[in-house]
Amino acid sequence: MKLRFWIAIVAQLVLFASLSLFDDWTLEWMPVYFVACAILCGLAYLFAATEFVAINKNAASIFWLATIALRLLALPLAPGNEVWRFQADGMIQRAGFNPYQVAPTDPRVAGKVLELARVPRNDEPAAFAPAAEVLFRAIPATNSALLYKVIFGAADLLAVALLLRLLDKQTAVWFAWNPLVAYSFFGAAHFDSILLLAIVALIFFLERFDQKARWKFALGAAVALGLATAFRPVCIVLLIPSFFALRRYFIALAAAIALPALLGCAFRFPFAQNLFGEFGHVSRLNDLFWWLIEDTILPNWHQQYYRYDIILLIVSALIGLLFMRNWRRGMLWSLGASLILAPILNAWYITWILPVATWRRAFAWHFLGVTIFAYYLFYNERLFALPWHAEPWLRGMIVLPVLFAMTVMFTQRYQAPKDG
Repeated sequence: MKLRFWIAIVAQLVLFASLSLFDDWTLEWMPVYFVACAILCGLAYLFAATEFVAINKNAASIFWLATIALRLLALPLAPGNEVWRFQADGMIQRAGFNPYQVAPTDPRVAGKVLELARVPRNDEPAAFAPAAEVLFRAIPATNSALLYKVIFGAADLLAVALLLRLLDKQTAVWFAWNPLVAYSFFGAAHFDSILLLAIVALIFFLERFDQKARWKFALGAAVALGLATAFRPVCIVLLIPSFFALRRYFIALAAAIALPALLGCAFRFPFAQNLFGEFGHVSRLNDLFWWLIEDTILPNWHQQYYRYDIILLIVSALIGLLFMRNWRRGMLWSLGASLILAPILNAWYITWILPVATWRRAFAWHFLGVTIFAYYLFYNERLFALPWHAEPWLRGMIVLPVLFAMTVMFTQRYQAPKDG
């Protein structure tokens, strides 16, 4: 079994390192090669994480060596184009303007914005949440994405370290070695690692809540939830499970509401349009559920956003109430429902639930963390009848392996007592 583990982990590292050969997506077929390599890497990861349970000797050293190696291998990868938007928003703020009112192409700031041509939606004001904008202002502007990768990567490693305070290494490895996690922060330079750190901190404080100094842990959980919501407003779906976790100490959650609200007021942030804290309100892409309705009874010819996020909030609230006696399950299902019902699902959104899924041992989400790499096929627009519109074959690549994995897991879970 140890030999199988070493073969799997070496294969994962080699395949992950190979991604840098295919990250120039201006070349037509590079996204296809990138996705193929990433999915093979993901399969090796699934095997390595499964076999790691047999490793006892030097398990901690192996855990951290592989975790850090993956992230170092991601550093040379080309960043996502959003990093230039982060930089532009920061420069607009340092010039004394509100990023929600001034676009990067505005004559008052255009000459001060580096890499203006590479800034996505550079003719529109910011759409990221207030806490993200505060962070962008604090990061100095350069012609490189390295500093962003280091800062966001550090938050990722802190999340891994904190998760180890809750779980054993054999379980935490499912999050730490997931190639989507390493790529999203050390490679693509998305800021969502800070969101993940806040979510893990929320879980940590809630798990410690039944010990002494309850107010301290209750306030810690509230601040963590407030930060998560300030970075991605959709995290408000975790409020009801946190309410039932804190019970009569729920008043501490006022801080979870006050923090993002104060930041939003300071920036005049349009919460109603930005539940996901991005430009998702502009158009639709890669949703997991709504296409089933729109491709059958309610066509959406222009990929309009609609207000599906209202339904998302209602469903998540009902789930939170349903699991009022099991807040841990309520947290997983509420956040999971948010991703399933999201009108737009970028690949890095899946990382939001991976620490929660690891904590709850809901490993089917990690399968989705592998298949979601097919999302990057959108960068080869010739594969689709309409640009950036998911075809059934692509949805099948993403969803069907996950459904198969879920079926196998449920079957094994219910057969295990009978076989024993």
